[in-house]
Amino acid sequence: MPKYFFDPDSEQLRNDHVEISGDTAHHMQNVLRMQVGDIVTLCDGHNKDYTAVIEKYETRAKQPTVMFKVLESCASGTELQTQVTLYQALPKGDKLELVIQKCVELGVAKIVPVITSRTIQSKVSDGKKTMRYNRIAESAAGQSMRGVIPKVCEAITFKDALILNFSNATEHELTMVAYENEKETTLRHVLGKGATSRINIWVGPEGGFAKEEVDALANHGAVPITLGARVLRTETAAIALMAQIACLIQDSEME
Repeated sequence: MPKYFFDPDSEQLRNDHVEISGDTAHHMQNVLRMQVGDIVTLCDGHNKDYTAVIEKYETRAKQPTVMFKVLESCASGTELQTQVTLYQALPKGDKLELVIQKCVELGVAKIVPVITSRTIQSKVSDGKKTMRYNRIAESAAGQSMRGVIPKVCEAITFKDALILNFSNATEHELTMVAYENEKETTLRHVLGKGATSRINIWVGPEGGFAKEEVDALANHGAVPITLGARVLRTETAAIALMAQIACLIQDSEME
């Protein structure tokens, strides 16, 4: 059973009671057929989980509402200690939805869609699409029992993405770019050099990053890395890279 998110800064949480309305409440009542007395896991989106029991269903302002009684709370314990931001060049079609879903499941903290010189999509500035992307992120976060909902940003230009990545970078922050022409430097080699508080990963579009884009990243301090002898599709590269990072981070945390 997935967990469900609520906003602790609103009036959804009062003492030991939580109210959830709208689509989530409708899904619980009419799709999942959850009953009064069922136990569920709620999350405040700040890495804190609540075990709660359904007390009753109501309709408020024509919206279905579920009333919960909180039984206990604890830290989520499912987040990577290192925050990972994915700078994903906009792929064709709906491939970005797959990237969002799977990378959220694997532990990404934020996803920044990037418009590069080889971006094929003709319509990239769409607020409705961004809202949909964030709903996908929330659903994937609940399914994978995350303690936070990763943010999917509005698509920005390559130049603005560079500024976003490097303007407030710290000495313990690492930026890597997956590059098919890099043959030697691997992810394991780069991560093995020392403690890292934040990781930024860049993945190009279907045609890859232009050389001048890779050069610009490298000039700012990014490390080009290889993902192996095979050339991966953009959506495969993002997911494979995030999976490897999650495994290496978790291994280091357990040592």
